[in-house]
Amino acid sequence: MFVMHTVDDLWDHIAYVLGYAPDRFPYRDFLPDDQQMTLGRAFEQLHEGIAIAYPEARSEQKRQELHAILDQSHAAYRSGEEIAAGKFLNEFESQIFKR
Repeated sequence: MFVMHTVDDLWDHIAYVLGYAPDRFPYRDFLPDDQQMTLGRAFEQLHEGIAIAYPEARSEQKRQELHAILDQSHAAYRSGEEIAAGKFLNEFESQIFKR
């Protein structure tokens, strides 16, 4: 299972989600079914990545804004609105690295 440790990992995971969401995540034969990537798990990891990129207490407002963008993207994917979801994810990608 993918584990995010660095901002570079987050950058890679954003590209991975953009490429495979909502339901085209590759099956990894070395992982049990309950550890395969899913849309929900992908977004959980993106949310975790926000804390990696912005661990400082003073960044709470920025973290909230980024979580809100991810929530919009996830909701759009679940509603079948892939283009809108991708746009939100692109917005997240452009905002995550702006200080």
